[in-house]
Amino acid sequence: MPEANKKVQEMFDVVNTELTANLQSYMDSLPVLAARYGRFLEVTKTLNPKSEKRVESSAPLSPLLKRKGSNGFPLEREKSPLTDTPNKAVLAVPPEELLEVAAAEMRANPETMEFFNSFDGVTTSEKLPDIPEDPNLITNMEALSTEAYELRVLLSGICDWIEMQMPAIKDEDNRGVAVQEAVIRHLVHMRGSVQSVNDRQRVYSERLAEYASKYFKAPRAAKQWAKLIIILQHDQWDQLERDWRELRQLVILSGRLLSINMDKLTIPRDQWDQLERDWRELRQLVILSGRLLSINMDKLTIPRDSGHSRMNYM
Repeated sequence: MPEANKKVQEMFDVVNTELTANLQSYMDSLPVLAARYGRFLEVTKTLNPKSEKRVESSAPLSPLLKRKGSNGFPLEREKSPLTDTPNKAVLAVPPEELLEVAAAEMRANPETMEFFNSFDGVTTSEKLPDIPEDPNLITNMEALSTEAYELRVLLSGICDWIEMQMPAIKDEDNRGVAVQEAVIRHLVHMRGSVQSVNDRQRVYSERLAEYASKYFKAPRAAKQWAKLIIILQHDQWDQLERDWRELRQLVILSGRLLSINMDKLTIPRDQWDQLERDWRELRQLVILSGRLLSINMDKLTIPRDSGHSRMNYM
């Protein structure tokens, strides 16, 4: 039967050592990762242009959506650890209005009023104002993309480590292997959820590019496309909140899944389990052998009955 030579086995050992270090690093950094994602989430809540309107409305039903100022006090603007500059809402447009901006909202925000007044009399793309950008949004998206990529790499390495611990498949005693396969399925699902974060950012970039192209190609409808671009940016802030919250939950859930199953992941066929099965098998053998002897004792003691023998003779 073909077997791995010494050099191949050494390669297996090196890879297993690297993957074990990756797992240990992940388990050690779980509190740090959860806390960092939590801080990013709080920053995103504060920077979200819709946060002030949520504060003025009724309290959220879920405690996960609670933010500073949601108890009725005005939201205080803080410096963002992402940009180190005072944050502010850029061109705050009510999310429920897709193609019309309320006049009162425009008057309340000089930047919004100035931007939309610049469309008056514009008939060519050369005279269109530049599309407003939210630097905080771009910085936050870049940070989320980096964190999601690193988390996905960590989860992929953990799946590889579990596969390296799998023993030879046998007809019996595969309970530990079943645990390993179940954990891998859960981690692959989590890895897919992390990948979806980057996929959603790609979809947002594609839609933004499409709207910007139509903004410059149709000067007479540029004002409407500008409103859609602003609404798209504001909706992206909501998506960023959901993504940071999802990353934090995935880290916590994956850490718990690994910790409660670590014994089976490391040693799917434990020596103590084998001893337990051996003792159980010995007990069953004693019981079965005793029953076999007891129900056949008469035949074992007197295999040929004397009366039965005389009847046959006559």
